[in-house]
Amino acid sequence: MSGSSNYQAEVVELLEPATLLIVWGDGHESLFSHRSLRESCQCASCVDEWSREPILDSANLPVDLHCTGFDLTGNYGLNLRFSDGHATGIWSFERLRASCACPECDGSNE
Repeated sequence: MSGSSNYQAEVVELLEPATLLIVWGDGHESLFSHRSLRESCQCASCVDEWSREPILDSANLPVDLHCTGFDLTGNYGLNLRFSDGHATGIWSFERLRASCACPECDGSNE
């Protein structure tokens, strides 16, 4: 199902204040706070590769944390860059769509 238009981002924009907008192929719009994206990073610097236990202590993140940019990673996700210098995580479009917390999805869109 990952080929579905539900998982294809048509528009990706960094909005003020500290919000990421994704407009999906089916027209649905998802908004994500930059902080929540940073806190949910699954890269090896943020989560132990073997135990999957979090390494990142979100209490140590700057109050004014924000995305400074992004790059598409193939056709399947985004590599986000943050103001704290972090730039190694990849957020798949499938994972982002599934975590949409809008009233319509309520974080359970799978």
